Amino acid sequence: MSGRDHRCLREIVRLCDAGTQLAARGHDWYVSDALNTPGLAAESIIIKIGENVARLTDETIAANPQVPWSSIKRMRDRLAHHYEATDYDAVWATISVDLPRVRAAIASLLAEVTDE
Repeated sequence: MSGRDHRCLREIVRLCDAGTQLAARGHDWYVSDALNTPGLAAESIIIKIGENVARLTDETIAANPQVPWSSIKRMRDRLAHHYEATDYDAVWATISVDLPRVRAAIASLLAEVTDE
């Protein structure tokens, strides 16, 4: 694995942790802000995760099919390019359900690389 891939994967784990911390504040908190600050923060985290996935080499992606790389990139594209159509319920589901799973898969991958 390249050094860049390793850095991108570590950054994805960090961003997943940030998203999980947002979700830990609860759905009521997430939807109660009139300015939608929590939703916008979560959206930014998801976009940044997608940007880091896009920087990974094809070799790393192909060697790790257990991570939903294409779903992550599609979500990033949807959020980054369809501003008026953002579904903040889907953003909530992503940070509260999907990010912990993605984090676990990538942390496992990083642990395997570290053990080598």
